Amino acid sequence: MLEMCLGIAGTAKNTGKTTTTAAIISELRARDIAFYLTSIGYDGENLDNITGLPKPKLRVEQGDVVATAERCLAVSTATFHVLAKTAISTPLGRVIIAKVVKPGLIVTAGPNKSSEVRELRALLRRLGPGVIIFDGALSRIAPMAETDGFVLATGAAKTPNIPQLARETELIWRMANLPLVPRAAEIAARRYAVVTLLAPDLSEVRRWNRPSLLTGQDIDQVWEAMSGDGSYLYIPGILNVTALKALAARCETQRRRLALTFADPIKLMVTGDLGEYAAVLAKIEAAGIFAGVLRRVPLLAITVNPFYPDYRYETKTYEPAYVDFNRLQVAVQRHVAAPVFNIVKQGAKGLVDIIQVHARPWENPAAVHFD
Repeated sequence: MLEMCLGIAGTAKNTGKTTTTAAIISELRARDIAFYLTSIGYDGENLDNITGLPKPKLRVEQGDVVATAERCLAVSTATFHVLAKTAISTPLGRVIIAKVVKPGLIVTAGPNKSSEVRELRALLRRLGPGVIIFDGALSRIAPMAETDGFVLATGAAKTPNIPQLARETELIWRMANLPLVPRAAEIAARRYAVVTLLAPDLSEVRRWNRPSLLTGQDIDQVWEAMSGDGSYLYIPGILNVTALKALAARCETQRRRLALTFADPIKLMVTGDLGEYAAVLAKIEAAGIFAGVLRRVPLLAITVNPFYPDYRYETKTYEPAYVDFNRLQVAVQRHVAAPVFNIVKQGAKGLVDIIQVHARPWENPAAVHFD
């Protein structure tokens, strides 16, 4: 019996996230693998609110278990038996855990905060082994840090410029696959909530009363507090590009070995321009600074969608358009060391194989009784 918490993130509207999720849950059903479906934030509108084109919804079958907000149950066409009402609130009501008793379409809305994702994950794990699926967008990716890995759905709707899309996907892949820092488990066990500087032997040098570093002055304080090489700078929040550039400037005048330590790679994906961030990060790494994480959230696979909504000025409407799929898949695959799929053409068998490889034995937490 295996378990896994899987994130599915779309880079933009219409990049195939819902199609990817639907294919995964269909393949899990075919393999008789249990799954629990939920969302980070809200998803599932009838029409895209920008283009006006129809958006697919997720179909659930009898016996499936979902976690969604109260009001979503009312507008879904499936029929449910409520298993539990959680204490997690959303703009659409409390999150409800329910079992499908009559098949239909589902609208999902779930927690937006990492702490709430952890809470819901813990509740769903107690139902039994299986794959917990958090469906969400890249724009609200921060809570994906609570998953064991994620699938990225991207495509021409992000940009029909294939070389640009391939480069942007590579940046996400590189950030997602930063290595663990040495002695990561020891540092993680201390649960630091603020920026902390550690000596090479992990003795504490200094703490700052904030989780993030945002300015050049912040970096000045860190640099002055460091004594010699081999220190660890742990940042539980973000290191924005302004502070990162200040660190790069310091490295130009005085090289030091430092382990720049982030809680997880997801924090780096919400810092703004990934291209600029990656370029500065490469610069400081070349100067001897090691960048790594305490907990990996690997990008397991990528799905690509050749569709994009093409705006027609003469009619002031959007119409379906497509880039060449083979060019798109090959271009993205050349930029990343992760499998790249066209779910519509290839199905989800290969994708679910990857999910099973990354799953782990179920730890059999205490069972929970739901009326």
